[in-house]
Amino acid sequence: MGLIICLTGPDGSGKSTVARELALELSRRGFRVRVSWMRGSHTIASLIARFLSRFPVLRGCGNPYYGVSIPGSLRPLWWFLEFISAIPIILLRYFLPALLGYVVIGDRCVLDLVVWVSVTTGDSTFVKSILGKALISMAMKSSIIVYVTADYEVLRARRGADWGLREQLGMYNALSRILGLIVLNTTGLTVNEARDRLMGLVYGAMNKNRV
Repeated sequence: MGLIICLTGPDGSGKSTVARELALELSRRGFRVRVSWMRGSHTIASLIARFLSRFPVLRGCGNPYYGVSIPGSLRPLWWFLEFISAIPIILLRYFLPALLGYVVIGDRCVLDLVVWVSVTTGDSTFVKSILGKALISMAMKSSIIVYVTADYEVLRARRGADWGLREQLGMYNALSRILGLIVLNTTGLTVNEARDRLMGLVYGAMNKNRV
């Protein structure tokens, strides 16, 4: 059985850079490593979002990648579509490789999907829904979840945009507190410093699994 190391947090926090460096370091030390990535809308939901963007009545900035806004009456249905679209990704890119003995480094993970769905539909109650709770439960089966973040102005400068950033940070901060996540603030850290801190967490998790 391998490990699932999930890095969660807003765009610009350094997840991709740290995931890449961590993967290189673990590979040098002889581990089989796979970096897995999630985005927001997957497969079915992505195709439907593109289709809906053709209708002027559904166009909007709720989902900036597809230019659609989901009406309140359709939100529960959309939550379901996002959920079932993500399940194959979660199983095939995260849990299956871990079962095969890989150290899976998640550059984005299930918690990022929870934040994405909440922000793009403009409804934070998704977190308390059955689907939201199911996704959070899946996320918590990871060996390690690290909330990678940075100061607001740093994130804004790195992203070059401010779409939904305050809303994202608010949700990530709340989830981090409620779930007791490990926090890695990359403000002022070099890439090597961030990687080395994660290495310590990884070895701690490996030792715990051996007990």
